Amino acid sequence: MSLPSTIVGGPVESVIDGGAPILYVHAAGRERAAVRDRLVRMGLPVNAAVDLADAGRMLTERRFVLCLLDLVEDRAGITAIRVLRTQHPAVHIAGLVDPANPVIAAEALHAGVADLLPWPFDERDIAALVANVRDRHAFDPAKGLARSASESALFVQSPAMRHVMELVRDAAALRSGVVVCGEPDSGRELVARAVHTLGTPAGPFVILDCAMSPPDLERELFGTTGARDETGRHAALERVAAASAFYRAQHGTLYLTNLIEAPARVQARLSRLWRDREAVLTDREVTVDLDVRPMAALDADVAASLADGRLRRDLFERVSHVRIDVPALRRRREDLPLLAVYFLRHCCERHDVPVKSFSRSALALLAALPWHGNGRELRGLVDTLVRAVRRPVIQLEDVLEHARLDGLAARIDEGISLKDAKARFERECISAVLLRHHGRVGEAAKALGIQRTNLYRKVRQLKVARSLLGPRK
Repeated sequence: MSLPSTIVGGPVESVIDGGAPILYVHAAGRERAAVRDRLVRMGLPVNAAVDLADAGRMLTERRFVLCLLDLVEDRAGITAIRVLRTQHPAVHIAGLVDPANPVIAAEALHAGVADLLPWPFDERDIAALVANVRDRHAFDPAKGLARSASESALFVQSPAMRHVMELVRDAAALRSGVVVCGEPDSGRELVARAVHTLGTPAGPFVILDCAMSPPDLERELFGTTGARDETGRHAALERVAAASAFYRAQHGTLYLTNLIEAPARVQARLSRLWRDREAVLTDREVTVDLDVRPMAALDADVAASLADGRLRRDLFERVSHVRIDVPALRRRREDLPLLAVYFLRHCCERHDVPVKSFSRSALALLAALPWHGNGRELRGLVDTLVRAVRRPVIQLEDVLEHARLDGLAARIDEGISLKDAKARFERECISAVLLRHHGRVGEAAKALGIQRTNLYRKVRQLKVARSLLGPRK
């Protein structure tokens, strides 16, 4: 699920412009009344379509701003997405998906769905989605709804990221400091932006990298390298300039990266500013109140930074009322197919090439790789694949040829053929998927995008350990 850009603060129906309703499209042959009923209880005007033909007729007859497709149990709705995107480009299409089946979610993104909601959904997800459509497009079909909240690339299909989303919502309701911990390129800035955007008020979001020379850092942060005024009517107050990063973040958020690289003097000034909540504005020599929410990106081992003195404890206490730990990509494999498709779509746009897609086996392999470089590594691989692969569908062997295969090089003999390398990776990929699904062959085959019989055949051909298989039904 992509994180919606905002959340409503009042009655949900107030975000619907002119009462334009939501169109909910049932899964083929299955009416999920609970979805429609919950939307109605939220105060949302909802119409329900029983199938694609019914949805097409209703979209032609009246205006809908949001179409919610039930994609939970199968991929029958994928065709619906393509048809609806072509025939009704002004309608914002969202999909209701099963977090345990990320491949269908990835196919939905390929087909043009703008947002994804996990089933069962949280009513706050729906409220935020509706508000996102309102804020970005003002429900104006003339503007088109080609862009969506998925541009944030913060996907929360995995249990680990759904927990992060809960922390994001909790933090957004406060104006307290937030530290976002995790590995580089794991999405810490996206999480920080999510907290900021969902919060009220959501003023400027100012980012500053503290890994610069001390004089430059002080000038950028405070607008001056001078210390606080120890005498006179502004005694003991820090001084900031109107053009400084700190003051530019007034009524918003100041997000600091590489905070432990800031010298002790700078950290002390920051701590005093967030303690006093006021400063002398040097441009006018007047005292001003400060409303700046502190956020900082830190490595997971904060204790070490505090122990060796690289991070002042008083500053840490003021910026860390809430801590959010962002999992590495290898801890959130359900999100990897969605991220890969997201990067693929944008890389194709950047290189001005026809939109490509991944085969299901390629997506399964991408989800199985370790990604020690997190998002940067995945984005780099996708960019390479877009430039190197001429075919419209990127296959498993393309990923094998271009991926950085951490740890595998030492295990592969010099001169090994691509065929043997492919077999080895298929064997390891199938083993990993079987382990993840506790030997349930049907679920593993579904995740790999192949039939059960084909999976049994590959297990035999590739000599996958039979102990990984559950009892055959």
